[in-house]
Amino acid sequence: MEFDAFISYASADKTAADAACAVLEACGIRCWVAPRDISPGREYAAAIIDAIDRCRVMVLIFSSSANDSPQVRREIERAASKGVAIMPVRIEKVVPTKSMEYFLGDIHWLDAMTPPIENHLQQLAVTIKALLNATAAAADETSAPGAKWQTGRVTPSSNYSGAQPSGGVDRFVSKYPARKSWLLPAIGGVACVALLFGGAWLYQNRASRPMPVPNAPSQPLEPKPEPKKVEALVPELVPFISDRDRAAIRNTYLPAADHKALAISLIQIGFISGQGDDDTAKATALDNCRQATDAAGHKDFRCDLYALGNTVVYAGSHPPLPPEPWFVPNTSVERPFDPMNVPLIGDRTKTTLAKEYVGSSKPKAFALSPAGLSSYVHGESNPEEAIRRALEWCGRRGVPCMIVAVDDRFVVAIPTTMKVTGFFQATTNAAILPELRSDVTRRLRNITTGWSAVAVGTGGVPGLALGAISEQAATDGALAECGTRDRNCHVIAIGPFLVEPQN
Repeated sequence: MEFDAFISYASADKTAADAACAVLEACGIRCWVAPRDISPGREYAAAIIDAIDRCRVMVLIFSSSANDSPQVRREIERAASKGVAIMPVRIEKVVPTKSMEYFLGDIHWLDAMTPPIENHLQQLAVTIKALLNATAAAADETSAPGAKWQTGRVTPSSNYSGAQPSGGVDRFVSKYPARKSWLLPAIGGVACVALLFGGAWLYQNRASRPMPVPNAPSQPLEPKPEPKKVEALVPELVPFISDRDRAAIRNTYLPAADHKALAISLIQIGFISGQGDDDTAKATALDNCRQATDAAGHKDFRCDLYALGNTVVYAGSHPPLPPEPWFVPNTSVERPFDPMNVPLIGDRTKTTLAKEYVGSSKPKAFALSPAGLSSYVHGESNPEEAIRRALEWCGRRGVPCMIVAVDDRFVVAIPTTMKVTGFFQATTNAAILPELRSDVTRRLRNITTGWSAVAVGTGGVPGLALGAISEQAATDGALAECGTRDRNCHVIAIGPFLVEPQN
């Protein structure tokens, strides 16, 4: 089977790759993505090579993980050698390595770093369709007389049970040859001469006539409003709700008959189908959502219309999420969860956590924002769902949050020797020399075990301790390394947090 797009990604970015696949296939673009499209028992590498050879576009989910992935680099090299168009989608602000830049340096990037990501994925679908259509048109123009092209419709993957697209993208079996003809240069030369004479004649005639003065409009012209982008409903991109509700949207709502509508709150959904008109569907969906939310004991949560038919009409904003992976196990820093040791939050929130989070049902997760706002969920289907929903709830204030606790344990390094003042971001930290920030980021990202600390001196030169056995060992190591490169060094970060002296 032929494919339109091969999706290349690092394993840490699987959620973004799956979302891209769902959006593209909902728009009629047939995708190949591992491991979904690898037949059982088939060799992994051979399947990837065959898929790249048969696709026409490679979508690269570009992040720090992809940047460092030898597997992704091999896929890019293969696509470039086969003349496959490469379309990078950048989900993190990261500079390509030299080997990546060799293949991607002259290619237009699609930045998808600002939420919601589905808006960028819709633009990706539009761009790929335009590219495929342009390729099809070029093939028609350059095909030899008598050549037979096979065309067909592109259908979504059987794994996606959404609405079938009404149209498709033409698919071609063979490569189209480049036209080689002596006639083209001759025609081009004649056209250039004609343009020169025509331009001179127009200039002389226009120069001899007075220019007309346009009449001023009686009223200022109003700018035309930009048309709203049509966004297909993708269950995996609906925020806040449970995985069970996402499955209900996919299996029950999407294939249902119009007129239909979907409403969501922070915890529940409500939908209806087969109504007499759209207005009735909207009102009933909102009422169903309201009843479900009230029954769950959250009468203060509002319901919003999310989709009409299979098109998103949501007026709210999607919560920004941090780059994946959202949680990396690090047993060296884990310890029992104690609300009194949670940084940045106030005493009232600590008391609430002690009453409501401690002892609540598992799986559960607690997320924290740089401003000290927090959210938690409990009793979820699995830890991954708990982590995702905690981040979405916390991020609804517009700032990405961090997972601090899973179940009843802290899962990040919680400083006790210094005061936490915020989240540490080496790429924007003003205390570190700009030319050294990317190196600090890279070194910290490559360490997934033990304690880490960063110290800096008056000259902005940092010192790092990575994988230390304790908080004290990390701070001592960072100060020692900084002292060999700078003076008046002090610790500015422990683990993922900005810190300062207690007093």
